[in-house]
Amino acid sequence: MYGKVGASTQKETKRKLDGKEQLIQLGIKVGDLSSCPECRTIGRVVWVSEDKKTMGVRCPASHGDSGKSKSRFGATAVKSTKTRKNVVYLTAVA
Repeated sequence: MYGKVGASTQKETKRKLDGKEQLIQLGIKVGDLSSCPECRTIGRVVWVSEDKKTMGVRCPASHGDSGKSKSRFGATAVKSTKTRKNVVYLTAVA
């Protein structure tokens, strides 16, 4: 009997984990709080990739639009004055 009990516990420890159990082990799930990579404001995790290496963090602060070139012939970058709230940034899972 001892051999059977030991074998069954080894099989249980080698069992593959599904996606939800892996997220619990990593400690990151949708809805958790995380810092924004741009401004370090506390944001919320809205997406986690299937391989659990990347997550999307929505920041409630205002962020400026990316710079656009003024001319397609020159390299002059013009900063936009528009700001957006609730921007989602993709970051690596720490």
